[in-house]
Amino acid sequence: MNRVAILQLVRECPPSYGGGERVAHELAMEWLRHGIDVTTFCLQPKENNREMLPYSVPYKITALPRLSFGKLLLPLPSWGLICLLNRKDPLHVHLPCPAMLVVSILARLRHPKRFVHLHWHAFLQPPPGLHGLLIRLYQWLALRWVATGVQAVITTSPVLACALEEEGVPPGKIHILPCCLGRYQEESSFRIALARRSRGSLPLSKSFRLLFIGRLESYKRVDWLIQAFSSSGASHLDIVGDGSRRRTFERLAAASQKNISITFHGRLDEKKKQTLMHQSHLLILPADSCNEAFGIVQIEAMACGVPALALDCPRSGAAWVGRLKHVIGFPKLSREELTMAIDRLVDDQDLWMFACDAAEKRYSVCFARSNWQEKFAAHLV
Repeated sequence: MNRVAILQLVRECPPSYGGGERVAHELAMEWLRHGIDVTTFCLQPKENNREMLPYSVPYKITALPRLSFGKLLLPLPSWGLICLLNRKDPLHVHLPCPAMLVVSILARLRHPKRFVHLHWHAFLQPPPGLHGLLIRLYQWLALRWVATGVQAVITTSPVLACALEEEGVPPGKIHILPCCLGRYQEESSFRIALARRSRGSLPLSKSFRLLFIGRLESYKRVDWLIQAFSSSGASHLDIVGDGSRRRTFERLAAASQKNISITFHGRLDEKKKQTLMHQSHLLILPADSCNEAFGIVQIEAMACGVPALALDCPRSGAAWVGRLKHVIGFPKLSREELTMAIDRLVDDQDLWMFACDAAEKRYSVCFARSNWQEKFAAHLV
């Protein structure tokens, strides 16, 4: 379908640090490259630290007025919302977010023939209690809407595509478009990979650095990583990011027997983050929840030639991204195997070098930007 304009609806203001915002930014940039005008509507204002991000934003962003009830955001009546609902241009809506779901339904009711497609980033893992019940209700409604109310759904991995089919979404509606790196990030990562190869093998017996990059929230399980690191032969753990659980994780690190070897960096600009990536031997995302459905930082690491390790979790594609467990000989990877997996790479330099090579090859085959652009053109232009 050839279109001259498209509207995009996302919870957080892109580009920012989160996976959803980064995906929304790359989609907007690619639509522009195809000559399609893009307006991105969001419920959050621009972050003050936007200058830390190496992204230009040539597309229009409209922040809709909203009420905030904790993490729940509700859009208020506004000229921007009226414009979004009244226009007949195709609408691309990013989930999970109850407000985004409601707006997509209203937009379709306003113009029944309007093309609406959803971007299914993740299944949510409901906690116990009333909050969990509300999440289950939201997710049930979202799945029914995906199955019957929209023309197409984009998701990020075969794992999520299979889960959507199991929930009753017709396979013909589902298209897989993995996350991607921006042009600047990919080029910088390739330079790091080249520099790492040119310096030859690293003395793993003396130094093996682990790296975590992400929001410091409970489901990210940085506590498990700190405990696994403390029991492993790795020499240093770098933790990049911020979030509501940072102080808790810092206290746990301080009580660790290897506390002087754990560094919390907070949020870093792209240059400092890539310096750490250059120095690292293994990236680990130990999340135990399907809320972590992909982990874009994994493909950043793989493009740099750094192996990326994620734990197995139902209805999450995070372990599928790097597939490192197959390289190092684990049929499954859970919390119990995490220290063993680290030590297998620490103790076997040839295996670690093979894992580095495998990470680069997997990136080039599955996640390279040129491949992503072809898939984008097939599904979203």
